Amino acid sequence: MCGRFFVAVDDPELREVLREIEEENKRRGLYGLPPVKTGEVFPTDHAAAVTASGGDKPRYEQMKWGFSGFGGKKPLINARAETVQEVPTFREAAKESRCLIPASYYYEWMKHPTIKKKIKNIMRDPKSTTLYMAGIYRMELKDDVPSFVILTRKAAKGIEEIHDRMPVILDREQQREWLSKDANIRKIIEQSVERIVGMPEEEPGPP
Repeated sequence: MCGRFFVAVDDPELREVLREIEEENKRRGLYGLPPVKTGEVFPTDHAAAVTASGGDKPRYEQMKWGFSGFGGKKPLINARAETVQEVPTFREAAKESRCLIPASYYYEWMKHPTIKKKIKNIMRDPKSTTLYMAGIYRMELKDDVPSFVILTRKAAKGIEEIHDRMPVILDREQQREWLSKDANIRKIIEQSVERIVGMPEEEPGPP
């Protein structure tokens, strides 16, 4: 599950991504868009994304988080990696339109055994200040930018007690493969990052 993530503006890598998106929007004449969200990013916010450019360099784009829900329901923000190639809503995007969503970390909530509230946990890669989540995207009617969803998988060992699902997070080699035209989706997902760790954003108070 991934229902919220965080983009730190003091991270040089993420700052460069945001700069590239600003330049890309100017080249494409995309003015008047909502700002790319930094800090805590929520569903329906505009966020940074990385796509294939057709050349050696990736393309940085502004996208909106969430496919439109059916019948005016809540937007679809995640897609299960196990079925993304079969489910009609996601099948075509998984085949043709894959992206990466950069972030500093994502959030997950777990029920605390002694207090009547869920504890917000920061989930991060201990080996990097930036993580890249696998996503898929599509254009929707009346939108100027594509919409994306984040793929999720079974949680890695060590964080299952916080939540039983996690985003599909990719290392550098898998990132390149994910954006390639002939990506082996199943293999890439199987090789996704396992080393995520979690810690409470704030220590829980007394019961």
